[in-house]
Amino acid sequence: MAAERIGWPVVLKTAVGVAHKSDAGGVRLGIADAGMLAAAYAEMSRSLGPEVTVSAMLSPGAELALGIVRDPQFGPLVMAGAGGVLVELLADRVFGLPPLDEARARDMLARLKVRRLLDGFRGTPASNVATVANAIVRLSALAADAGDLISGLDINPLIAGPSGCVAVDVLVAHEPPR
Repeated sequence: MAAERIGWPVVLKTAVGVAHKSDAGGVRLGIADAGMLAAAYAEMSRSLGPEVTVSAMLSPGAELALGIVRDPQFGPLVMAGAGGVLVELLADRVFGLPPLDEARARDMLARLKVRRLLDGFRGTPASNVATVANAIVRLSALAADAGDLISGLDINPLIAGPSGCVAVDVLVAHEPPR
């Protein structure tokens, strides 16, 4: 069983292309044993279908969103902003024109209202900002190289913590060539 190889607790997610998995009931966090996993899977598969993923449970951290959008005038742009459930609520996002270097990626992060979360907020540890900036730089390289092949890419959330950052969910959209 994948969960036993990964180690408990785990996260169960629907593999169906749902934009807001949490809102659709497609995410179960903190599953501690095989019984909990079986029950969560039975419920999720009834409502959303049998395709799921099982992942390691991450330590809490700052939730960000990164992405690529294609602007009709400027071409591919890289986006960084508040992530998780805050993405629509705060609408806190900035855009950069690729290619971006580390200094420009850090500047993008500095312009976010949620930047304070990366420094540690109300007892949470500070995040490794260098790894977040590096993720933006690498996403920028992808946007520069393949930005015309995709219509959008959304990493949400990207969990940033003291040891680095992890993309928890990624959605890629592409339009067929015309």
